[in-house]
Amino acid sequence: MQEYITVSMLNAYISRLFDQDEFLQEFWLKGELSGFRFYKQSGHSYFSLKDKDATINCVMFKSRMHTVNFQPEDGMEVLLRGYVSVYARQGKYQVYVEEMIPYGTGSLFLYLEKLKARLAEQGYFDAARKREIPRIVNRIGVVTSQDGAALQDILRVIRQRHPGAQVIVAHSSVQGSEAPRELAAGVRMLNEHGLAEVIIMARGGGSLEDLMAFNSEQVVQAVYTSKIPVISAVGHEVDVTFCDLVADLRAATPTQAAQFAVPDYTAVQKHRDELTLRMNRCMQRLLANRLERLDRCLMRKVWTQPQGVAKKQADRLTSCQQRLGAAMLEKVKNDRHRFALTAQGLDNMSPLKVLARGYAIATVEGAVVRRIDEVSEGDLLNIEMIDGRLTAVIEGKEKIERWKG
Repeated sequence: MQEYITVSMLNAYISRLFDQDEFLQEFWLKGELSGFRFYKQSGHSYFSLKDKDATINCVMFKSRMHTVNFQPEDGMEVLLRGYVSVYARQGKYQVYVEEMIPYGTGSLFLYLEKLKARLAEQGYFDAARKREIPRIVNRIGVVTSQDGAALQDILRVIRQRHPGAQVIVAHSSVQGSEAPRELAAGVRMLNEHGLAEVIIMARGGGSLEDLMAFNSEQVVQAVYTSKIPVISAVGHEVDVTFCDLVADLRAATPTQAAQFAVPDYTAVQKHRDELTLRMNRCMQRLLANRLERLDRCLMRKVWTQPQGVAKKQADRLTSCQQRLGAAMLEKVKNDRHRFALTAQGLDNMSPLKVLARGYAIATVEGAVVRRIDEVSEGDLLNIEMIDGRLTAVIEGKEKIERWKG
């Protein structure tokens, strides 16, 4: 019995062939829209793309339709980025569209303005996120065409300014349908392998269509997510692409980009030599100053006549000891005199002196009696005299008015 395969097996086999073809997995396709249908319920769009000789079916799913910044219409020329695959159920192949932009100068300008506004709103062009280019760079990554004049200009300047620098070239198309993918892949490759300290993206001048790869969302996203600072040098000075806006630094030309990327080692070495000369002169002046101070120190008597200096200090010490001894004696004499005067004053104020003159001290229950009102008849009165103590009982009181003067 003859072997056979099913329709599903055949379609699955064809689908695998499409999926394994690298060319069919991402490309740019130009053509005219035909039969464009947008289904609001699902959000998907179905249409054909044609030229004068052929037609191909296309589908753009809802997840990608939000990137379209214009109203697609039948008869409009567009550029599509997408891939080809087989719809196994019906056994037909079609283009699955990832990105759609108008083709033609007027439509292209409109598309670019809308895309620029959207990217700016998402923060891709914010100046605050841009990084400084390192001052000293020894490894430079260049994403450009290896056959272009831009690369030769960059290499020439780097060799002149920094002969020891290492240049890693990530070859890429700089225009055409494959350029956006290859440019983005070059930036990602340099980041993944850490092969560079700064990246230059460059190409020479050209028309708006020629520079479109550097306006693609793919390239903008790759530059935005790069961990390595990026210098953009696309076209001439008047050309400004989205790659220029998202890069950390924009150069007017590839030559200027190389100048920004590496220091002029001739100037660096000259500056180093000048600093070395200045440092040597400063050290010489400092050393001369220290030697002069040392000479002055060695000329002092402490070094030339140490015995005389020692005797002079010993004489000063003896004189200080004598003055200190005399001062101590004078202070003791003064303190003794002050003590005698104080003792005499205290002795004069002693109660015993008062008692010796015939006075007595009367107390009642230990309290000194000063006025007649402080005692009553019948109180026991103690009388302290110079040579003893008397005890008496109060039998009467008589108040005497004395002149107080």
